[in-house]
Amino acid sequence: MLLLLWSALAWADETTMTYDLLLGGKDVGDRTVSVRYLARDDGERRVLSVVTTVDSPVGVAKCRQSGQSSSRGASFTTSLQLGEAVSEVQGIEAPSGAWQLVRADAEGVHEATLTRAQVHLTTMDLFDPGRTRLLLDAGPVGLLLAETGALVEGELSVGEPATVKVGGKALGGTRYRLRSAEGDAEFVVDADGVLLSSELTFLGGTFRTVARTAPTPRNFGTIEVVDSPGGDTREADL
Repeated sequence: MLLLLWSALAWADETTMTYDLLLGGKDVGDRTVSVRYLARDDGERRVLSVVTTVDSPVGVAKCRQSGQSSSRGASFTTSLQLGEAVSEVQGIEAPSGAWQLVRADAEGVHEATLTRAQVHLTTMDLFDPGRTRLLLDAGPVGLLLAETGALVEGELSVGEPATVKVGGKALGGTRYRLRSAEGDAEFVVDADGVLLSSELTFLGGTFRTVARTAPTPRNFGTIEVVDSPGGDTREADL
């Protein structure tokens, strides 16, 4: 009888995307997003790391974020340095869909609980191929800015076909638009849920984010195939 064992037991794959941040057509920063895919008995868990450096209208900002998500919910932690000021935001999604937020800055620690009706998705979800599906739900939504803890409320449109130029090539995707009092936003994701481009207002400006290179197909790791005692052992790439 054959036994299938995941090599390294846990990490099935890791992908990394680099994005350019533009303000008024000028390159003002970059963002690197790494996603690790962890195989579990109850489904896939994704571990995210996002590092952003941008020269914004309110100063040079350095933002480090980490997060996890699965079928049970999501969580994230953000550390934002803007000049000499440093702030942190932590968010945990409860099974009910509500979010518990803690924000720490020079003025102290602030806590809030936001219901599922208030928060439909977060900006961390935009980097998570397993959660960009939340963009499929058109209508009134709340977008939580994981970078600052601010909430943007608006109307999310039905997705429409779009093309984004990435690394000199035209890539197809689906564009979603969010119209709000804080300014319109848009997000383009490919068929695998990977963000290709976005446009969003924060830190005093409306930034356009574009992938530097095309997403690479996921490699689901290596399975070690162990035969019954006395048999051969071999490996097979998935």
